[in-house]
Amino acid sequence: MTPSIVLLTFLVILSLGSYGYSQLLDSKCIATHRMRIIGGQDAQRTPWMAYLIRDNNFACGGSLIAHRFVLTAAHCTEVNDNLFVRLGEYDSSRTTDGPTRLYRVVSIYLHENYKDFRNHDIAVLKLSRKVVYDAYIRPICIFLNSGYQAFANSMQDFILTGWGLMAHNKMPTTLQKMTLRRVSNEHCGAPGLNICCWNPMQYACFGDSGSPLVSSVKYGQSTIYVQFGVASFVTGECDGYSSYLDLTSHMSWLSQTLSRNWA
Repeated sequence: MTPSIVLLTFLVILSLGSYGYSQLLDSKCIATHRMRIIGGQDAQRTPWMAYLIRDNNFACGGSLIAHRFVLTAAHCTEVNDNLFVRLGEYDSSRTTDGPTRLYRVVSIYLHENYKDFRNHDIAVLKLSRKVVYDAYIRPICIFLNSGYQAFANSMQDFILTGWGLMAHNKMPTTLQKMTLRRVSNEHCGAPGLNICCWNPMQYACFGDSGSPLVSSVKYGQSTIYVQFGVASFVTGECDGYSSYLDLTSHMSWLSQTLSRNWA
């Protein structure tokens, strides 16, 4: 991500209003008080982030969505040999910034209509064993209600986290965060099933692929982070718009994929 090392977090709080309570894919995505604070330190550092590794090198971002499943971009799995997922990662150059766990990817499920990064660029990874949640590792919230599309379409402000390329072609070791604003898909040259975003000061870049596009939503008495997109591609030389798969438009596929492979 570019251009700043220190990126500001912009919190967007929305209300579901007339949509009421939406069914969550995994209700454990809502942090308990005990999961928020450990030893007086803030442990809520996007604990759903997944660090994809291929041949001992960083490959892509992703998001933990359930006990054995990670969501990422399909193009991140085209070379699928020897793929692993590290959870609880924050600074890949250190071993003392929090507990991390490594999982082998045993199955990869691609959208049947995936052709390239502009169309249905979504994949589900099944992990070798069940993930135990704690303050550093917890899934992102995902709404399953089919009637939720209109609300999702009204979302304008998002947050992207990832380990993508920064200014001067530098890859960060520390998880970066930026804010984005939805714009017309014409700016990205993307089809309708994607979300086009832009920020005049910060840009998504190579390496952010597969990372979750999220926003905070008021859910009952809680404010939760909900995933709305999956980072797919950027325009130009990481100095313009970025496109994200619209997760809500692919909810039927995601639900069916998980139900068929849950065991």
